[in-house]
Amino acid sequence: MAKKKKNSPDKEPVVLTEWQKRNIEFLEKKKIQAEEEKKLKEKLMIEKKAQLQPVEPTEEVEETKVSKILFKKEKKEKQPKEKREKTKRQKALIKALPVLLVSLLIMGTSIFFLTPYSKMKTFDSKGNSHSSLVELVNQSKIKPSEYFLSVLFSRQKHIDAIKASNPWVKDLSIQYELPNHFIFKVKEYRIIAYAEEKNGFQPILENGRRVTVVNKSQLPKNFLIINLKNESDIQYLVRTLAKLPTKLVKNVKSVSLANSKSTPDLLSIQMQDGNTIRVPQSQLLKKMPYYLKLKKNLKDTAIVDMEVGIYSTTSDIEAAEAKVKEEQASKTAKKKETTNSSSSTPSTDTTQSSETQLDPNQQAGQVDPNQQQSQTESSSQAADQVPAQ
Repeated sequence: MAKKKKNSPDKEPVVLTEWQKRNIEFLEKKKIQAEEEKKLKEKLMIEKKAQLQPVEPTEEVEETKVSKILFKKEKKEKQPKEKREKTKRQKALIKALPVLLVSLLIMGTSIFFLTPYSKMKTFDSKGNSHSSLVELVNQSKIKPSEYFLSVLFSRQKHIDAIKASNPWVKDLSIQYELPNHFIFKVKEYRIIAYAEEKNGFQPILENGRRVTVVNKSQLPKNFLIINLKNESDIQYLVRTLAKLPTKLVKNVKSVSLANSKSTPDLLSIQMQDGNTIRVPQSQLLKKMPYYLKLKKNLKDTAIVDMEVGIYSTTSDIEAAEAKVKEEQASKTAKKKETTNSSSSTPSTDTTQSSETQLDPNQQAGQVDPNQQQSQTESSSQAADQVPAQ
């Protein structure tokens, strides 16, 4: 018997990788595209022949046109690109890229700091009317040999230096612009008043500080003069005026003491419109704003007294009152003189009568001898009676 052939074992299915699968799919698509291209070429050849021969268009020509349109649409529709796996070299470059960039940046900055361009700085200023740009740069203590980056990161130190040395500066900021430009943005204190000095007029700022003396020609059209001697009073007055409305402060011409005995801090304020205000310095901020309302009702130049309450009067009325007070004072003085003279005359008469009644011997301090004998006899009799008892 013939030996039975052994059954061959079933072949195990071949396991394909993802890349192999994609490759097979790609080859299949390519074959399909090649077949389609062949068909299109054939159709195009037929169309060319038909064009050469003057024959009426047939159905085949119409089909070729439709196929052309479809082919163009297929070309427009792009096939999705397959992602390729990155090689080891590419991965290593991606990992090393941050380190390379940082090292290049450090090397570039170090080279830049070695050049003179790292110390070049340009300056500009805005808002400064009483301080020049050169003064601001010198007061900031920025050195020419200083790097502009050190100036950028230490701006507050330079701002504090300017504020300490410049009395005009109220607020200041240093703005940086590329590549090495700095701008001083200044906000200055207002001039509230002037103090009259020998050399001229000294401006007093709203913070109470005094600056350099100016000539009369440099003064504005309307300015305020403070005629106070005590420096603390001037400082307090200036700070109070800075809180009042600017419209009211601009109307003030001069401030001086009223020399009142009842209220030592009473101020006499002369206004630009000719009116006078009397107000205690301690109540200036509270009562002074009422002048703007009272001014509307005043027809002529008047005196607004705010010492006790608020009322208006005139210099003529005050002069008449002063005369009446002087007359009353003179009358009271005359009455006192008459009373004093009448009281002094009877006292002199009584003294003279008492002197006349005295004996001339008593006035001289002498004693009558008869009276002396009687006194000795009475004393001896009293001494004799004492043992008898």
